[in-house]
Amino acid sequence: MIFWLAGLYFGWRWAHASGAAWRHALELLFIMLAAMSAMRLMQRWRIRHGKGEGALGRLPLYALALAKLALVASALAVEYLLQRWISPETARVLAGAGLGVAFTVVGLVLHRRHNGP
Repeated sequence: MIFWLAGLYFGWRWAHASGAAWRHALELLFIMLAAMSAMRLMQRWRIRHGKGEGALGRLPLYALALAKLALVASALAVEYLLQRWISPETARVLAGAGLGVAFTVVGLVLHRRHNGP
């Protein structure tokens, strides 16, 4: 559930951003890394207090950061490519929708891969 909500948020955030694409890519990457760090701190707190690992399980921090960087770079490239054929606003919305779906799918795949039996 957390990956669906995060995917919706980041896709919406990308689609409704204003200004240059590279600028909102950096903002989104910063938000992703800050949220990941906060989740990691919450996970450590939960483990210390005997409440389990939480929603993220044992996801490696390095793999998550690389996956998020790749997703943002891909969305940026897709938006720039789409702007050659369609309006910038439509390209931004399509790139945001793709980012949201990709974020959800990659999050679920990494979660199953690292928390499987």
